[in-house]
Amino acid sequence: MIESTFQILPRFGPKKEATLWASGIRKWSEFIEADVVGNIKGEQKERMDSQLNYAYELLDSGDCLGLGNMLKPREHWRLYDRFKSTVGYLDIETDGLDRDSEITVVTVHKKSGTVTLVNGEDLSSESLSKALSDVSMLVTFNGRCFDVPTLRCSFPDVDLDLPHFDLRFGCKDIGMSGGLKNIERAIGLKRSEDIAEVDGLEAVRLWKRWTNRGDEESLRRLVEYNRADTINLEVLADTVYPRLVKEYAGFEEYIS
Repeated sequence: MIESTFQILPRFGPKKEATLWASGIRKWSEFIEADVVGNIKGEQKERMDSQLNYAYELLDSGDCLGLGNMLKPREHWRLYDRFKSTVGYLDIETDGLDRDSEITVVTVHKKSGTVTLVNGEDLSSESLSKALSDVSMLVTFNGRCFDVPTLRCSFPDVDLDLPHFDLRFGCKDIGMSGGLKNIERAIGLKRSEDIAEVDGLEAVRLWKRWTNRGDEESLRRLVEYNRADTINLEVLADTVYPRLVKEYAGFEEYIS
């Protein structure tokens, strides 16, 4: 999809991009190879060709951040398929339900493995930075509003300035509403019986049972719940992404 994204060009919005696609120009290479595109020609065309060639350089070098900087944040989802091998699926738990709460557990799920960090044990700026060191893009559910701002507040030294595919908004764009658990059920995702009924409020209770009583079973369930959140994000992203492509572009042959 990223090679079919023309919103990296100046003054190119969704309508102009859709018009370009409808005219048969569906990839950067097709734009560059054409002498004239609509009423775009001459020096204006040369400047846009240069911009697209620069985007190809970023793509060839695997610079997800550079491409993300050319896009509006709400369009970062377009990078997902191309950079999936270096995506970090992220979720946090806290000891309350607001941004001022203390982070209790963080999991980063990625192709190279799943890393879970627990407050008071191994969660630190250093360990979180290490977990994210090979990540080029974040995938979360409501992470723009909660997870990332909360992490920035607690760990200001950790670099979280990565392209970000927030599935809460991606789901909304294709008509899938509700919280993560409801959406998981809608697409047929099931959790183990042990954590099937755990939600955000119960996650807070589990943490308090661990800190107040040393209840290791509560900590185990909390960690399992948090890890399931991130692992299921991968399945959800793989479900939502092609539907977003179809919703916005109307052609699935250019998904990659």
